[in-house]
Amino acid sequence: MERVSSAVRLELRPGEWVLWKARPFRFISLHGSTASIRDSVNAELHEVAVADLRGMPSLPLEDFDQRVDQLRTASDQNWSMAQQRESIIQGLLNRDGSMAERLTAAANVLGVSPRTMRRLVKQYRVSSQTTSLVAKLPGPHQKRRRLGPARERVIDEAIETHYLIRPKPPMEEAYRRVVQRCRELALPPPARNSVLKRIRALDARFAARKRLGPKASQAIAQSTPGTLEAREALELIQMDHTLADVIIVDSRHRRPICRPWLSLAIDVATRCVLGAHVAIEAPSALAVALCMEHACRPKERPHSLLHSDAPWPMFGIPKQVLVDNGPEFHGAALERGCREYGITLFHRPVARPHYGGHIERLIGTMMGKVHLLPGTTDASPTARGGYDSEATAVLTLPEFARWLSLEIGQYHHHDHRMLGTTPATAWSDSLATGVTPVMPAHPEAFLISFLPVTRRRLQRDGLHFERIRYWSDVLPAIAQPREPLIVRYDPRDISRLHVIGKDYHYHTIAYANITRPPISLEEVRHAYATLRSQGDRSINEARIFEFRAQQRELVASATVATKAMRRKAERLHAVPAVKSIGGTIDYSQEAVPSPGETWTSSL
Repeated sequence: MERVSSAVRLELRPGEWVLWKARPFRFISLHGSTASIRDSVNAELHEVAVADLRGMPSLPLEDFDQRVDQLRTASDQNWSMAQQRESIIQGLLNRDGSMAERLTAAANVLGVSPRTMRRLVKQYRVSSQTTSLVAKLPGPHQKRRRLGPARERVIDEAIETHYLIRPKPPMEEAYRRVVQRCRELALPPPARNSVLKRIRALDARFAARKRLGPKASQAIAQSTPGTLEAREALELIQMDHTLADVIIVDSRHRRPICRPWLSLAIDVATRCVLGAHVAIEAPSALAVALCMEHACRPKERPHSLLHSDAPWPMFGIPKQVLVDNGPEFHGAALERGCREYGITLFHRPVARPHYGGHIERLIGTMMGKVHLLPGTTDASPTARGGYDSEATAVLTLPEFARWLSLEIGQYHHHDHRMLGTTPATAWSDSLATGVTPVMPAHPEAFLISFLPVTRRRLQRDGLHFERIRYWSDVLPAIAQPREPLIVRYDPRDISRLHVIGKDYHYHTIAYANITRPPISLEEVRHAYATLRSQGDRSINEARIFEFRAQQRELVASATVATKAMRRKAERLHAVPAVKSIGGTIDYSQEAVPSPGETWTSSL
């Protein structure tokens, strides 16, 4: 049986090559959160933390530039095709028998020639990622249609207004609208088949939701598993959020502010808590990303909010993730991040809560422990009775997070009724049967892959995001002016953006004006909305940061006054301040791009 190599997944199997302190070692064995590795030079054995291991650098593809361009512009149709190819190739590589026979069978399923099949398998061996299979389709490029931009706009508009609507009209109705509109604009009407081909190329799930509604479209494209059986660790995890039944206090005045949000991820087979996240903010794509990172990476990280001295050796990239239908679970960030790391994402069927029974029971167990804390709100006002939750609250958010990590440690070593043993023992037993935890080969890039994603075009003076200019010397090497770029950002601190380059690595792009302090996305949007409401029509980067400074001074002086202000101050406290830079430069003046920061295309 052959095994697929990967550029983003680090399989902790005996004999695998790993990097430690930028040097190659052979992986020998795993012992909880530590690993035995052998030096490739002198054969010396080392015991190191799993969190310090990294994956070997991947080999470059022959046509890397084309691959990154396809990733940036991949349509839903191309992405679905890549997913199908990946599923077939994974089955091909993980079955016994003659390789030639397997290649022929897979080629017949995908409708390609054996030669094309061998090329696809070669691409996937080099980098086991979905994007390696987003191949250029035969004929003209999907973005270079022959009808011209004017007629393409007419077709897109007709499909949107005369096909993707309810009650569902026939495709001919969209074509008639295209012909009518082209005649009005004195354009030659396209052929009927050209319009119908574009309609048939639509994603079936998207079209069904638009034309039939969410409930009726489930029978056509239901994205849920048929069963929830999981027999080994990391085969299936469930993730969900809840508002914790306890009041927390702010770090400065120790006065009540709110109930924190708790995100949990449970391994279904062993009932272990694989990951967790606590925050003041309501669930978002960022909360999902942080919970996923905590689940997949080793827990011995000193700067983690959920760090504790209690053993927590459960980690690894799961095969499948089951989530509910909240908006934070339906974004492009989670969907594409899962695909990049080989994780199958499922959503619970609507109105079928038993599909999330394992995570719901875990949340209930944790809330039962929370009800013993000072400041608990209990399960309901009736259960709380005359208990004053705010008056008795004493825990800050970091203190609650530390308590939670200790409580999870105890949970892992208590007998579970459904298992007949402890979750920690079930985890160890599963690993003893040959289950191999897989961790991110490059942990620094893992969280970035799950952060919110947007697209920005490169301007002559750099990147612009939320009216703030960003610059780095690497930008001219990434793209030409006006070229679209994939950009990921952390909403808590947008002083840095992460931009994917032609080497398929993320590059960090900072403020063009490096004296600007960190700022959150919420602060920027609040500043813009407030300034607009005050009649300010000349809002620029400088005005936004001036308003941010005024708001922070106001919050600092009014934190005792209201609970909302204390809650806001606690959120702002999480954004680190930059050190002032000395010198004779007048930083009160707006930064003007230097000649080296602007350029034009050399083509």
